[in-house]
Amino acid sequence: MRNRLLGVFLGLVIAWGCSASASAQSSKPAAPAKPASASKTGDLSGVWMRDAPPANAMQYWIYELNQEEPPMTAWGEAQFKAAKSSFGAHMYPLEETNDPVLRGCFPPGVPRVYMHPFPFQFIQTRGEVVMLFEVDSLRREIYTDGKPHDESLVPLWMGDSIGHWEGDTLVVDTVNFNDKTWLDRVGHPHSDQLHLIERFRRTAHDHLVDDITVEDPKAYTRPWTARLEFKLRPWKLTEQFCEDGETFLGLEKKEASPEK
Repeated sequence: MRNRLLGVFLGLVIAWGCSASASAQSSKPAAPAKPASASKTGDLSGVWMRDAPPANAMQYWIYELNQEEPPMTAWGEAQFKAAKSSFGAHMYPLEETNDPVLRGCFPPGVPRVYMHPFPFQFIQTRGEVVMLFEVDSLRREIYTDGKPHDESLVPLWMGDSIGHWEGDTLVVDTVNFNDKTWLDRVGHPHSDQLHLIERFRRTAHDHLVDDITVEDPKAYTRPWTARLEFKLRPWKLTEQFCEDGETFLGLEKKEASPEK
């Protein structure tokens, strides 16, 4: 009888231990789920710099978006003729230029920001892609969470950007620009009606393409396109600012001598 009771007691202890172990295992937190969008987006992350052009395209590559002259309206032609660029075929001396970057020290805007000899970086998060530019230490936020353009914003230097992924291609829609910048470094103009569509895709690990469509009914008679290409670089962005237009040009401001 005593052995029987001992056996029953041991059986209850073993059963209780198994139950506690199972309960402890069931209370462990579940492994975190993989992001649902991980397989639906591309990877543009890294630091990028304009890629070297073909030999026959060097002149336009440095200063212009496209080798062919864009189809300008009468207003666009007048603005272009009034531009006094220090680059390209019709150069003006630095002290005569009205380039908004060189003379006014203004931000270059988009797409001109790509045409300066400084790199930029893509940083990707859930719902947003951020572009950090070394030139003027600018940033550009591209929201990919489905929200529409923010119509409450004042006109912006870099515009208001939203985007979405089409496979490994980031499609960026940008509006709400001010009209104070040039599209490139030779003075092609735009108005506050500028609408940019960009398609960023990585064609190789170290190669990035941006196909740009420019729409601006005030400045151009029809939409036109350009392609920019970039090379991945193992660099770190540094701080860079245009502190003063005159200083940037290497010119000294002359002040009148005080009367004696």
